[in-house]
Amino acid sequence: MQQGSSKTNIRDLILNSLTGLIVIFIVAVIVLQVTIYLNPKVVFNPLPPYEMPDALVINMPTKSEPTPTETPEMIVQPTETIMPTATQQGTFSDGTPVVEETPVSPTETPFSGYYAFVLQNQINAIESALLKPNLGCNWVGVAGQVFDLQGRPVMGVRVWLRGTYDTKRKDLYSLTLESSPYGPSGFEITLGDRPLNSTGQLSIQLLDQAGIPISDRVYFDTFEDCQKNLILINFKQVR
Repeated sequence: MQQGSSKTNIRDLILNSLTGLIVIFIVAVIVLQVTIYLNPKVVFNPLPPYEMPDALVINMPTKSEPTPTETPEMIVQPTETIMPTATQQGTFSDGTPVVEETPVSPTETPFSGYYAFVLQNQINAIESALLKPNLGCNWVGVAGQVFDLQGRPVMGVRVWLRGTYDTKRKDLYSLTLESSPYGPSGFEITLGDRPLNSTGQLSIQLLDQAGIPISDRVYFDTFEDCQKNLILINFKQVR
């Protein structure tokens, strides 16, 4: 009888111990859950929240068409060189022979400027039908090419035409292309549909991609002649 009672006591003790452990475990789980709920970033959280990275803001620059600036006209300044001559005159001042200076005629010195491109050769006027047979005399324009220091074609140069033609204001742009009817680095700008006489009313100028002039303004004439309705202007790099 005592042996059966002893076994019962041991079993009750074990069950009570297990119950106590289960209660402690449940309380610990509740404490952990409450702690994690209040502070999800606690170190013992098995599933911490994912931290979102800072939003990446990309500032997209707005592309604006550069406005070419008017460059001052280049003026050829005559230089006068005084060359004294040792020709003695018949009059004396304080016993010293008076030497008369004979001025030499002024000579024009071309202003090379700071531009990288200049005219390659003289401006030519030819018949456009050689390149545009379908248009005949119903077209007039300006074309040419641009070359670098080694005589190689330069693509991507902007060509700015401005002035007045046929009582209309012209403000036009072109671009030197890899392939054109005029050869590599060729450009073309249409002026109108009939050839007319004009003197110094039109000019073209080379610009870089930023709209900064890289050549002087080159003025040219047009002709009321179907055999001179295409003006050819070539540029070359000098520095």
